[in-house]
Amino acid sequence: MFRIREAHKEKVNTSGEKTEERRKLRRWAIITMCVLLIAGGGIGFYIYEAMFARGDREPPAKYVETNTNPVCFSSEKAFAMALRRDYPELAKKLKGTVVIPGLDATRTTMHGFHGITTCTSMTPQGMAVTEDYIFISMYCHTKQHNSVILMLSRYTGSFLKEIVLPDTSHVGGLAYDPVNENLWVSGGGKGKARAVAYDMEMIEAYDFDVVEGPIKKAQDYLLESIERNSYMSYAPDALLIGLFQENGNATLQRFAMDTAGRLNSTVKLSGDRLYEAVSADILAETSDRIQSVMETEKNMLFSKSWGIFNSNLQMYEPWEELSDFKESEMLQKYDFPQKMEQIYVYDGKLYCLFESAAYSYRAQPAFKVDRIMIFDAEDMQ
Repeated sequence: MFRIREAHKEKVNTSGEKTEERRKLRRWAIITMCVLLIAGGGIGFYIYEAMFARGDREPPAKYVETNTNPVCFSSEKAFAMALRRDYPELAKKLKGTVVIPGLDATRTTMHGFHGITTCTSMTPQGMAVTEDYIFISMYCHTKQHNSVILMLSRYTGSFLKEIVLPDTSHVGGLAYDPVNENLWVSGGGKGKARAVAYDMEMIEAYDFDVVEGPIKKAQDYLLESIERNSYMSYAPDALLIGLFQENGNATLQRFAMDTAGRLNSTVKLSGDRLYEAVSADILAETSDRIQSVMETEKNMLFSKSWGIFNSNLQMYEPWEELSDFKESEMLQKYDFPQKMEQIYVYDGKLYCLFESAAYSYRAQPAFKVDRIMIFDAEDMQ
């Protein structure tokens, strides 16, 4: 009897221990699930915030002036070290950098109003280089503020002034005509592509502190042969204007200029308003996701980028040798960090602009470039 009771007690104890173990396992399972759900929610929130939400809002401005400090790398040395780690071959070719101003704050106007205000979501798009200046076009990601062009010294890289544009266009490309001293800017929107010019005399005389409003246009054309003016550059006696397509082949078009630096246009009437319309003289097919083009004496150069993936610098034979610029015809390709926008060759140097350090993209998990990267053009031939 005594042994039966002891055996019974052992069974009860064992059963109780197993029940307690199950309870502990259940508690740990619940805790683990909660942690995973919280972590998963955190990761999901981070992805949503980094990839989407930041583009819909502007943070409070830290500055009342256009900022000139780098927003990602404290110095050129720190940037070069990071580039050497992630892009060692590219780092060997780097000759210098110029900090992109205005990524934390840019002086401009609220769209539709006069007066000076500050935008914190300006996003770089286009770039042109002249004997004296570097010009960078930027648009407000939230579309609250007018687009701008930032004017920098080519010799020192120092920021000189803001040039406020008349609207909120994407300003995807800049082209400088050195013969007639006009700076061309991509304008308009889908189905209403435009090419707009500002002459250098007007640009140098423009003072935002005085006018507190946009600069006046010198020339303005509706482009009838292309859906959007996604990117643009100058070639002798012409503008090269391209259409960005996320998927599928896209178009590059050449628009001829006369000796006075004007496009060969036709005056048309819309309602009670006259406007100048132009169509391309030559068309070519390109690959998708092209962000800019540059015609040099030896080659045609294209920048290609999309999302957080590597950008490419693509090299082709001159337009006279090719009728289209499909990747099957490509001569050379170099990998660059994500979100490369316009490339520009001047005085033997290749300048490369990026949008990845803009507020809307800065939290994304990829290499950010808060400065123009400069190379010897010959190193990329």
